Amino acid sequence: MQIDSPKIDNILENAAKQNVPAISAAVICKDSDLYKGHFGFKDLENKNPVDDNTLFRIASMTKAITSTCIYQLIDRDILSLDTNLKDFFPEISNKKVIQGFDDNGDVILSDVSNDINIGHLLTHTSGFAYEIWNESIAKLVERGDLQSAFANNDEFLKAPLIFEPGTSWEYGIGIDWLGVLIEKISECSLQEYMHTNIFEPLEMASTSYDLDKSKHSRVAKVYGRNDDEYFEMPFEVPEKSSFYSGGGNLISSIEDYSKFLKIFLNAGQGPDRQIISISSHKSMLKSLNEELVMKQMLSQAPMLSEDVDFFPSSTKSWSPGFMINHEDIDSGRPKNSAGWAGLFNSFFWIDPKNEIAAVILMQMLPFSEGGCLNTLKEFESSIYS
Repeated sequence: MQIDSPKIDNILENAAKQNVPAISAAVICKDSDLYKGHFGFKDLENKNPVDDNTLFRIASMTKAITSTCIYQLIDRDILSLDTNLKDFFPEISNKKVIQGFDDNGDVILSDVSNDINIGHLLTHTSGFAYEIWNESIAKLVERGDLQSAFANNDEFLKAPLIFEPGTSWEYGIGIDWLGVLIEKISECSLQEYMHTNIFEPLEMASTSYDLDKSKHSRVAKVYGRNDDEYFEMPFEVPEKSSFYSGGGNLISSIEDYSKFLKIFLNAGQGPDRQIISISSHKSMLKSLNEELVMKQMLSQAPMLSEDVDFFPSSTKSWSPGFMINHEDIDSGRPKNSAGWAGLFNSFFWIDPKNEIAAVILMQMLPFSEGGCLNTLKEFESSIYS
C-alpha cells in the first residue's frame, strides 16, 4: 500500500495549528514503518516540540495490551474464553444487577443468573460499566456508595452489574478485572507481567505505568479547549502506582505502541519469539458475537468525554480485544478492521485487508472532542485516499 507522507505531514501540521496542541502519528506494515510524524508542542507554555521521545498517556489503549496478556494465559491452557471469573474470585458470585432506584434514591438490586466469563470481560458484555458513560454507576459514585474508577485503588471493582452477563454490550471495567486476574495467576504485579512478557520481548523500553521522575518532562501535557484558547488540565504522572489498571493508565510512545501493533500484522510474532499463538491472533481480530452490537456511549461527565458514537453508519461489535467495524468506513478503514482509543484522544486501528496498522496520539479532553475527531478522520482519509 502506497502512503503519501507529504500529504499526511501537511494535514497533521495544519491540525496541530488549528485543532490540537500535540500529535504523534504512525502507519506501519508487517516489517517497517510506512510513516511517522510529530507535530505541535508537548508543553505549550514552554513551546517544547513533540518528538520521538515524547510520552503519552494512552489510557484505554492499555486494554489491548491487557487482552493480549490474557491470550498468553489462554495459550498456556491456564484460561479459556469460557473460564468463569468466580473460579479465581469466588466473591464474584455475590454480584447483583441494578434494576433501578427507589423513591429515596437507593439502588434496587436483583440476583444474577449468568456467570461472568473471560469472553464477556474481553468484549464488554459482562454487565460491568463505567461511571463516565453509565447513569446508574455515575449515580452510585456521586452518592458515595461506590468508589470512583479514578481513585487509584481497586475499590471500584465492587461495582454491581447493569445487565445479565452475555446479554448486552456496555463499555466498562471488565478489563480491570482481567488485570487483577493476571496478577493473581502470575503472582506479580501487572506492570511486572507486562514488562516480562510484552514490553521486553517487543523492545518497548518507554512503556510503563510507573515513571521515574527524571522522565516526567517527556510526558505531553493534557489540555482542554475554551473557545479558541487551550488550558492545561493537571494530571500527575505516578512514580509508583498503588493500583495497576488493566483498563488504562499506561504511558507509552508512538514508537512503542507501533511495535505492539506489529504483532497483529505478523500472526502474533514478535522480533524473536511468538508473543501469542496464531490461533489466538486470529481470535483477537474476530468478533466474538456480532449480535451484541456496540451502543452509543452517552456521557455522564462532560469534562471527561463527549457522547461517543464511532462511525454511526456502521454496526460494530467487539472481538476479545478490539472494536470491529462491520462495514467499510467513509474515511477509508475497511470492514473487519480492529481498533480502539484512549480517553485523552489517542486512537489506533489494525487493517488486515491492507496489512497495515495506524496510530495517532493526542493529549486532550474531553474524549471525542470535535477537533480531535476531525484530526483522526483527516489522518485516516489521507492514508487511504
